[in-house]
Amino acid sequence: MSQIQNALQNIIAQATQSYKDVATKDPVVQSSDDKTARGEHLDHILRAQQKEKKELWNKLHSLENKRINDQANAVFNSKADGISSSARNQLHALMFEHREINSLVAAEIDKIDKMECGSDDILEIEFRDDLDRQIKQYKSLIEFAQQQLDATVSALREDTIVLSECEKMYSALKVAERKAAQETYFQLYPEELRKEQEIWESQYKKDTHDLIDLLEEFYPPHTVEVSGESRKTCEFKTLLEDLLNQSVDSPDDPYIKLVPGTYWPPYVQTLVKGGIVKYHPTDSTLIRVHDFAH
Repeated sequence: MSQIQNALQNIIAQATQSYKDVATKDPVVQSSDDKTARGEHLDHILRAQQKEKKELWNKLHSLENKRINDQANAVFNSKADGISSSARNQLHALMFEHREINSLVAAEIDKIDKMECGSDDILEIEFRDDLDRQIKQYKSLIEFAQQQLDATVSALREDTIVLSECEKMYSALKVAERKAAQETYFQLYPEELRKEQEIWESQYKKDTHDLIDLLEEFYPPHTVEVSGESRKTCEFKTLLEDLLNQSVDSPDDPYIKLVPGTYWPPYVQTLVKGGIVKYHPTDSTLIRVHDFAH
């Protein structure tokens, strides 16, 4: 290191001496007018500049000497003699490794910048695969839900059948209970039942005779014209008997036909207005007894 310092100092010293020689031997420039030397004022300025240059060069020379002496630009200088050779080798290895890592990182970054993006076909294929996978999952879920629904419907049907059978059994038990209660009542109270039946039969006959007398008094027989000249007698009680008989004998078809000349129309209108009979919904020639049970 001392030889390099001495050589550097010699080079700087030679450059400084050369500049001094050039600066001090600056030729006198003659005037273009009278071929005489320039004025003293210009010479004074030039001398001041030369002096300033000399001071600057001296200052630069002193700073360079100080830097060389301090060896500020050296990695290992004479002041670091305490560092062992193994530490120096390790430092060199780390510096080399650092440079290699930086080189690798730069190369990878360059590859990333130059890396081409995937084509649209690849993206479409990946999207279709993802879509197919989701569709399969949804189909599996739908199949599972359908199986659960079928099982629930099957269980509901079985429960409905069991409930229907229970209702039938309950109805049969109620009928059997009523029959058993009647039989028990007949067995325990035969005389009371016979007397009660006689009372009801007597009351029925009495009511029937009273009704006939009422109809004959207030609704006497009336003649009805048949085919223009022939006449036929229509009784109000006959109309009621036909209606009641048709209702009892044919409960599914309780209507009777209003054949012209059979029933007197005012008697029919009386029963309709009283709410006792009603017309067929679509045929005004048919009437029936009103179903008071509903």
